[in-house]
Parts: sequence; structure tokens; C-alpha cells
Amino acid sequence: MKKERLFWLDFIRAFATFMIVLTHFNAIYVYNVYPPTPEKAVITMNIANIYIGGFGVSLFLIVSGASLMYVYEEKCDVLKFYKKRFLNIYPMFWMAYIAVFLYNFYKYGSIPQGVPYRNIIFSILGIDTWLVNFSVPTFGLVAEWFLGLIIIIYLVFPLLRVLVNKHPRILAVVAILMYVISVSTINQSVTLFARLPEFLFGMYFIKYIRKVNWKWVIPCALVLVLNTILKPTCNNMFQVTYVGICSFIILVWISYFIKANWVKSVSRKISKYSYACFIIHHTVIYKIIEHVNLSTITLPLSWLLFGYVCIMVAVATYILYHVHDKIMATLKEPYN
Repeated sequence: MKKERLFWLDFIRAFATFMIVLTHFNAIYVYNVYPPTPEKAVITMNIANIYIGGFGVSLFLIVSGASLMYVYEEKCDVLKFYKKRFLNIYPMFWMAYIAVFLYNFYKYGSIPQGVPYRNIIFSILGIDTWLVNFSVPTFGLVAEWFLGLIIIIYLVFPLLRVLVNKHPRILAVVAILMYVISVSTINQSVTLFARLPEFLFGMYFIKYIRKVNWKWVIPCALVLVLNTILKPTCNNMFQVTYVGICSFIILVWISYFIKANWVKSVSRKISKYSYACFIIHHTVIYKIIEHVNLSTITLPLSWLLFGYVCIMVAVATYILYHVHDKIMATLKEPYN
């Protein structure tokens, strides 16, 4: 039986998608211009004392855990699950990769130098941009490091699902212990154990909570306010985790009061196209700024540029999504 669509899942996924696009737009004023001009950033570069990129990724991880647990709470055929994840991830990723590779080769007439050809396997597997964090040379062109992490999490999801259902306390203790060790020693926010509490929180939320009580919103809001005012200097990954979880709870609660159909429609649309957007947005941003003098741009023009970027990202996302659907439908025709 098909489950009811939960608006708050679409709402938070759409919000996180916007945060990630905003992150990579604002990042151009830090990493693509000298001296850096973060004052030209649109809206903000930080939320509750953490970088908006970490904030968006945290929400994405939590909502991913919640949505998967919601769909597979009662039953999970492992082979069918892996097949569906494979088809949802790789064909679109490969299409985008090939398109960008051919464009770059046409424009620049070369491929990245100094990368062993055998490392193309990392791009085929979709973990190339994730491995860059570990100083592994790759041919990464599209998507973000988050894709590699989410692929790893999907691989272990069937096991996590069993443990959440049968041994929730033991899993929580082990996950927190591994999280503390990982964050305290390795200090890498891209490792599985460093991000597992966020993904698991989404799963636990669906399994054991499901509904946010307004009484939870007050302490969560207080955490965000205090973190903004006090600006603690403790490990940033710790802050990302609790700020992300508190923000998730608040956003779920806010979603209960949203009645406007247009908001629901927009959230559903963005959620539908979020993966395609995630794959291609960074490339679109950097292709656009190649033609912009960032050192002379003013803040009002920065806002206009961001609007233009959002439009072009939406166009590229729409094209990628529907070209993918068309190709996949064509490939399936001989078997129908």
C-alpha cells in the first residue's frame, strides 16, 4: 500500500536544497576572488555559528534518514532496495558527468592532468569528490562530496534499519561512541561515523517520535539562539550536529502551520528535482562566474547574480531530470 506523502519531508528537503545552492554561490566570494569579500555574500554565510554548507548537509542527512525509514519501515527487500538506489543515483550522475566532461574537453581541449587514469573508477562509482577530502586525486566534475557519503550510508541502511527496529538503544550508544571518537580524533566531517548521528536521528524520528510537540521547540530554539550569541569555540562538527537536529525539529513544527497550497506545491517540486539540482548546480555556478568580474561586483549586483544563478540552475536541473527520464524510458521500452 502506497504511503501518504509527508509535507514536512518535502519542505525540509527543499529548504536544504536552497541552502546548499546558496552555500556554493556565496563560496565564490571566499575561494574565487582575492582578497576574499564575504561581505558580498547573499543572505548569510552562517547560521547559529555554523557554516550554511554544514547546516544544509546536516538537514539533508536527517531528512534522508527519515524518508528512507518512512518508506522501508515495515519491509525492506535488500536486493530491491539496492537496485532502486542504484537506478536513482547512477544513471543521472553518469549522464551529467559525461555532458560536463564533453563540454570541458570541447572548451579547454584537455582533461585534468596528474591524475592516474585508473582513478576514473572513483568517478564511475560516484565517490570522486568525496575522496578529494582525503587528498586522493580524481577526475571529479559534478555533484559534491556528500554524494560519496550518502552512497556509503545507503549501503549500510538495511543493517541500520534492522538495528533501529530491534536494538535501538545499543545502536544509539555505539553510534554516539563512534561519533565522539571520529570527531575528536580524525576531525573529518565527511566520514561515515561523523555524520551517522544525523542520519540515525531521522530514522529514530520516524520510528519512535513522528510528531513534534511544541514543548520541544522552545529548548531547540534556545540552543540556536545561544549558539548564535555565545559563538562557542568547541569542535565545529559537534555544533553542526546539534544545530542541525534542533533546526530539523523546529522546521518540522513550522511545517504544521503551513497551509498555503503554493508553498506545498513549490516544496514538492524542489524536492522532486533536488537530486538533479544537487548534481549539477555547482558546475552551473562556476560556468557562470567565469564571465563575471567578482572583484568589482557590488552587493546589489550580487543579489541579481544570485537570482540569475538560481534561474540557470533550475533550467539545467529541469533539463537533466527530463533527459534522464526520457533516456531511461527509451531503454526500458524493449522490455515492456
